[in-house]
This record gives sequence, structure tokens and C-alpha cells, in this order.
Amino acid sequence: MTGAMYAGISGLKTHMQNLNVIGHNLANVNTYGYKSQRMIFRESLYGTTVAGSNGTETRGGVNPSQIGYGVQVGTIDLNMSTSTYTPTGYPMDCMINGDGFLLVGDKGKEVKDVNDLTSFDLTRLGDLNFDPNGYLVDGAGRVVYGFAAVQNPKYNPNATEAEIAADPTVKDKTILSTELVPLRLPLAAMDPAKVDTGMVNGEPQWVTGAAVYPALQKPANPQPSDPIYNVDAEDLYTFAPGTNGAAGTVTANTNASITSKEVPNQEGKVVKLNSIKIGENGIIQGVNENGGETVTIGCLAVARVVNPDGVTHVDGPYYRAMEGAGDITVGAPGGTLDGKFLNNKTSGSVDEAIGDASTIRSNGLEASSADVATEFASMITTQRGYQANTRLITVTDSMLEELVNMKR
Repeated sequence: MTGAMYAGISGLKTHMQNLNVIGHNLANVNTYGYKSQRMIFRESLYGTTVAGSNGTETRGGVNPSQIGYGVQVGTIDLNMSTSTYTPTGYPMDCMINGDGFLLVGDKGKEVKDVNDLTSFDLTRLGDLNFDPNGYLVDGAGRVVYGFAAVQNPKYNPNATEAEIAADPTVKDKTILSTELVPLRLPLAAMDPAKVDTGMVNGEPQWVTGAAVYPALQKPANPQPSDPIYNVDAEDLYTFAPGTNGAAGTVTANTNASITSKEVPNQEGKVVKLNSIKIGENGIIQGVNENGGETVTIGCLAVARVVNPDGVTHVDGPYYRAMEGAGDITVGAPGGTLDGKFLNNKTSGSVDEAIGDASTIRSNGLEASSADVATEFASMITTQRGYQANTRLITVTDSMLEELVNMKR
């Protein structure tokens, strides 16, 4: 009879754990970006009183006889499916429409390949803004990483129709780098200045307050592991992947014209923008207060894991791609950089191509996936299950009392 009491005790403990999960879900029913959890009950140990047999030549077989000893917590699972969109009216609020996470972390992280992505925190909460130094941060001050807009070395403001038809990118003042960096507002020119950016025809004239984008940079001794600020790296470098696990090689093209001179007297001040918005493709743009030019800041990066439900909660709305999540890759929303590769390199083996089917919805956040009706129904069944287990303990106690009272 004590086995029944122990089974009842295990039922009480397990139902209380389930109530803890339900309570956590209900507490976060209005928490943006929250992903609900569910607990699965699992039977506990069994004791075999009679083993099963297949029978003999003279006797038939019998089924095994087993007695269970209660219940235990099986799994507590995350539901990482996309929740509903909630308008907030804040232009920098955004949600990922589809699978994936925003990448956040400290400044100065260096990403040479996808193996370095595991050091980032992952989040579905897109409450973004720019800090006083121009860095894109979330509500907790974590720096948001993405693909920055940089100067286009092919830019030719005087390109002919024939040249544009041959290469449409010559009319673009900026291009998106494939290096993963902290997104930041471009610096502002403090004084009118001309800067040699390696453009084909002439040099642009910056006016005070105009956006100055990062320039392309060529390493002194290029290596396959060096990050390269350019989506069209094949025009600047020749790559030769290694064979049989050996490292690849990279050779700089002699006709590549790349310089990175600074604008005088920038003093680290960033441009001041109005009407900042985030597009479906994750590209962040705004209008410069000085001159009204459209300024492209960069593109949000979206990280994906093989098993989204297997990520590990680390703090608040943040997760890590640890054991159970599988491999992690990074891409740009809507396939903005589809066909390109992280850092434009193939070192030994081809990295995951940058492309993601997920899109960005701005001016709103992702609602909590906790459903009140479902949680209340689970609460009722949990309460009744707990009540039934208390009755089991009470009945077992009464039977033990009758046993003790047999001798008067």
C-alpha cells in the first residue's frame, strides 16, 4: 500500500511543477516576444511481478505483470512558432515574420565563420533604437548585429545608360557588406571635404552633416580568414578553395582600386536622421536632417538554428544556440544577400549562403504566444489531478489506519 502513497506523492510534485509552468506562461501573457512552455508528464518506474513468456510446447504464453510507481516530469518544451503581430506605432519596433532570431551582443565581436555565431545572444524581441553613440541597440542596451552599408567602389554618378545596363550596381552609392558587424549610424562630415573613395569618375563632395559611409578595406597580406567589406568580392579577390580539408588561398587582383581615407574633422559624430524605418527586407533607412538625403544604415541579420525549440534560455528574452539547437547559420531577411556568403570567403569548405525566407514587420512587436484560454484549461485539469492525488494519499492513510486497528 505504501507504493500507492509514493505514487500519490510523485503525482503531487509533478502536478505542482506543471502548475509552475502554467503560472509562468500566465505571468507573461502580455510580454512581447515571449514563447510559451508546456510540460509533458511521463510515467515513472515499473516493478515487474510476473515476467512475460512466449509459451512452451505444452503451455501457452502469458503477458508480463507490472506495477507503476507514479509519474515524473518528462519534458518542458518551448513553442518557438511565430506569434501574432501587435502594432505599437514605434517605427523602430519590429518582429521577424517567420523563423529566426536577431543577433545581439557586446561591441567588438569578430565573426570569421559560422562557428563564431554561438557566442551571440538570440532574441525574438525587436524593441530597437539608436543609443547616443549611434549604435543600434535593443531595450536592454545589447548591440544589434547586421550587415552594414559601405561605400561602393564601383559607384559612378556619371555612368552612361550602357554602363548601367552592363552593371546596374554602378548607380548605387552604397552596397551591403557581408561582414557581420554592430549596426551604427554613419559618421557625419563636420566640414566640407573631398575624399578619395576609389570611384570611377571623380570624387563626391560632402557637405557638413552629410553621411560618410565606411570604406572598403583591403588587408595588407590577404588571408582566406580575413573579413572583406564587399558583396562583390570576386571583383577584388580571387579565391581558391582548399582540397582534402586544406585551407584555401586568396589573391588580390592588381586592378582593384580600394582606399579608405578618413573625412577630416569627423570627431566620431553620427548623422541625425528623421523618418527612420525598417523595410521588409531588414534594410534600415532614414532621411538626413541636413540635405534630405536618404541614408542606408544597413540590414538586420537573422540567425537560424536547425531546431528552434532546442535553444536554451539564458536571461529574459535571450537564448543561446547550445546543445540541442543544432547548427546555427546567419542570413538577411527576404534573401537580401541571397547567393552571397558570410565574409565572402570559401575557406576549405563553402559556408552557408546568406539568404532567408523570413521577413521583417516594422511598427510593431511579436505578441506573447501564451494563450489564456489554453492555460486556464490546463490549470483546471492540473488542479483536479492534484486533488485526485491528495485523495489517493488520504485513502492509503485510511487503509493503513484500519490495518493498525485490526488488533485492539
